[in-house]
Amino acid sequence: MITDVKGQPLTGVTVHIRNTTVGTTTDGQGKFTLQQVPANAQLAVSMIGYLSQEVAVNHRKNIPVSLQEYVSNLDETVVIAYGATTKRFNTGNVSSVKAADIAKQPVSNPLAALQGRVPGMIITQQTGLPGGGYNVQIRGQNSIASGNDPLYIIDGVPYSSQITTTLGGTLIGGGSPLNFINPADIESIDVLKDADATAIYGSRGANGVVLITTKKGTIDQTRISLNAYGGIGIASSRVKLMNREQYLEMRHEAFRNDGVLPGIYDHDLNGKWDTTRSTDWQKELLGNKAHFTDVQLSISGGNNNIQYLIGGNLRKETTVFSGKFADKKGSVHFNLTSNSRNQKIQVMLSGNYMVDDNRLPNYDLTGNIYYPPVAPQLYNKDGTLNWQNSTWENPLSPLNTRYSSKTDNLLSNVVISYEPIKALKIKLSGGYNNMLMNEITTLPTTMFDPALKVKTGSASFADKKIQSWILEPQISYQRKWRAGNFDILLGTTIQQSTANAKEVRGLGYNNDALLENIEGASTIIKGNNSNSLYKYNAIFARINCNWDGKYLLNITARRDGSSRFGPGNQFGNFGAVGAGWIFSEENFMKDNAGALSFGKIRASYGTTGNDQISDYRFLSLYQFSSDVPPYQGSPGLTPSSLYNPDYGWEVNKKMEIGIELGLLKDKIFFSTSYYRNRSSNQLLSYPLPDIVGLSSVIQNLPATVENNGWEILLKVGNKQVKKISWSTTFQATIPRNKLISFPGMEKTSYATTMQIGQPLSAIKVLQSAGVNETTGNYQFLDFKGNPTSMPDISTDQYKFININPVFYGGIQQTLQYKNFELDFLFQFVKQTGKNYLYSNYYAPGMSAFYNVPAEVTDRWQKPGDKANFQKYTQKFGETFTAYQYAQQSDLAYSDASYIRLKNLSLTYMIPDQWKNALHLQQGRVYIQGQNLLTITNYKGPDPETQSATKLPPLKVWTIGFQLTF
Repeated sequence: MITDVKGQPLTGVTVHIRNTTVGTTTDGQGKFTLQQVPANAQLAVSMIGYLSQEVAVNHRKNIPVSLQEYVSNLDETVVIAYGATTKRFNTGNVSSVKAADIAKQPVSNPLAALQGRVPGMIITQQTGLPGGGYNVQIRGQNSIASGNDPLYIIDGVPYSSQITTTLGGTLIGGGSPLNFINPADIESIDVLKDADATAIYGSRGANGVVLITTKKGTIDQTRISLNAYGGIGIASSRVKLMNREQYLEMRHEAFRNDGVLPGIYDHDLNGKWDTTRSTDWQKELLGNKAHFTDVQLSISGGNNNIQYLIGGNLRKETTVFSGKFADKKGSVHFNLTSNSRNQKIQVMLSGNYMVDDNRLPNYDLTGNIYYPPVAPQLYNKDGTLNWQNSTWENPLSPLNTRYSSKTDNLLSNVVISYEPIKALKIKLSGGYNNMLMNEITTLPTTMFDPALKVKTGSASFADKKIQSWILEPQISYQRKWRAGNFDILLGTTIQQSTANAKEVRGLGYNNDALLENIEGASTIIKGNNSNSLYKYNAIFARINCNWDGKYLLNITARRDGSSRFGPGNQFGNFGAVGAGWIFSEENFMKDNAGALSFGKIRASYGTTGNDQISDYRFLSLYQFSSDVPPYQGSPGLTPSSLYNPDYGWEVNKKMEIGIELGLLKDKIFFSTSYYRNRSSNQLLSYPLPDIVGLSSVIQNLPATVENNGWEILLKVGNKQVKKISWSTTFQATIPRNKLISFPGMEKTSYATTMQIGQPLSAIKVLQSAGVNETTGNYQFLDFKGNPTSMPDISTDQYKFININPVFYGGIQQTLQYKNFELDFLFQFVKQTGKNYLYSNYYAPGMSAFYNVPAEVTDRWQKPGDKANFQKYTQKFGETFTAYQYAQQSDLAYSDASYIRLKNLSLTYMIPDQWKNALHLQQGRVYIQGQNLLTITNYKGPDPETQSATKLPPLKVWTIGFQLTF
């Protein structure tokens, strides 16, 4: 008889005679029978979830065996579409990040917690300002022109992935809706990538799915948890610019090269500025410290019939700029789960509500660090801004402007399930999301030079409201038949979302104190107003089969309906098949596995769609226009979109094959996957003749985009050397993207920017031929391969530069010694990017208001010189034209690879004697850091943002504590 450690009989335990094919399984009482067993035989006893044993027969007829439960990483829960499974039995490609990893990072956006942790997922932070946006791609760019955002689902409710800001787009990179979700409320984030995992979401899952599960109440005594931390952030990088001597030498040399003298606007050379002093503008403008404060408080507990959790959060984050700029957040999260006495009825209610008040300057001061070192001082002796007799624009004047956004975000979900008979479950899931954002930008009179005598200010106001609701009735049935476990799911989705936005501008404010009140304006100008309605309906099904714990099959299907397409094209059919073989469960492997404890081969193929285009594009649309004279007091209308009911779904066909291996009882886990996604029937703008009145119309064109690549994951866990235990996780992705076909492309506008066989993000550039040793100007290769100073990119030699990552990934290490735990994550990216050497409009030497990189000192000075940079100039002539060509050449692109210490966490667990004295259940103190070190050769402020005018991600240090009573 075979039981667990508590003496309960175990059903389905595999028992076989070592080195033979003779075997059986236990019945409902844990009993088994084997015939003609040799007296000296060894029995191998195994069951998933328990430690295997080998038992000697020793002439016995009744052999009692007790199996100890074993929970490996393979048996951790993985959230999938409309359910959950384990890594062991999952046929799809799903990566998970748990609450424990999120808690080690002092971040305000959940996306920041995923960087460097998920194979196949590249996340780029757009700016270091609070409330900034993130660019997210899962397995590359599938669509040429339509949306490539993944689908976000929070507790079963679809969540917006689109740009949320109207007025602050250039400042904070469009913003991110996930800034309004508290990371501390999240239990797990599961990223679904292949067809098997995403096809059941149909068109919404074309670019991958991110499932966010928030924390729930548990069956436990009441617990009160307090977590608080504070810290500072500083600008993470500096660029090496010319110092005072180098700058002045450059300016004087530019005038000598052109044979002219400084003019009335050359204030750095004509005596109007004091050139004996110098200012480090990076220190002046970005040298302050940002401050972080975060407090979390939660209460949870429950019994078999009811579980509850309620928590709150307050957070404040300032900037490195001078002034009272800050992002303040307050949120509440709750969850209530109630079960009937017979456990047949369950009701779960959860909700998240956040209020965010983000106040920033209406300008990123990072762009002002390029002021020349000899520019005037910032302040006069009386503390007022120095305008130096109207010879410059004081770089601190934008701090008088304001950008503010106030956001209310409500996300709620209710799930009601009923089990009328065993294994049959009827469920209704409903959700609601309401996001309201109010934005204001101001231009006060104090931001202008007093000599200009600007007497009135102006302000812009924008309101945006996004509402969505969803209902998903489902029915599922589970049945065991022979050696198989079958799980059948059938459901439907009814979803609707509305988006309303309006914008007005106020002019003629006589008092800057009234700028945030529209009624203070003497003139009000109406801006763009938009209203849209999106309706979505689908029916979906899934059949899952697990045969004997070895053979896995998962079939999904979905029929989608979208209001974004015209009649006859609104519906599409999508589906996938996923299969897996756990070959380590075969008898021939159990006898000869050696160190191999788990082995699985899986494969999938399926189709998903894409409808990430604007609403109503199949109709003829009109917009109000100030260019059209009003008629009888009503504003004029101009067409904005042409009627085209014929376009339909983009289709993404996904294929994947992978292998997963566990070694040494799964303490070492390795997996690798090869994927290939092909997206066709692309929704693109088709050019039209001018006589039509509009330049283009949306249409399906026969272009096919392919994304393929390899994903690698290696986990080494629970290793112990003396008193130190450690675990390591390594993940890497090698992606490839290319346009594989586009019949008729030569007749479209895309012929000048794309090429078959090249990535969609490839940049067409001229090929540099260095600096002409005689003239000192840049030269380029013509169509014959000869140097020329006047190239033509349409006919002369060019090449494509791929700015997609060549590979990327991360290495996470956890070390434990007694009560201490050290955890750190290195993120790495191999890529090419646009450098800052050619980012300015003016060529080196031209402007009295712009400094240049110190590398430019390696320039041409006289005939015969071999230099990397052309000669200095101060006029619009041949040298300036050559500089403009250089901006369109391979000179403007260079290595942007980097290795970044993304996260570091040092934790000390409070000893038991201290916890007992303080009546604590748990307690810890910790130090955490983010973006602490970047190793790169990138020529620019930051290789991630690759922008010369945006604040890079901050280097952050925090210290905090967590106490649970």
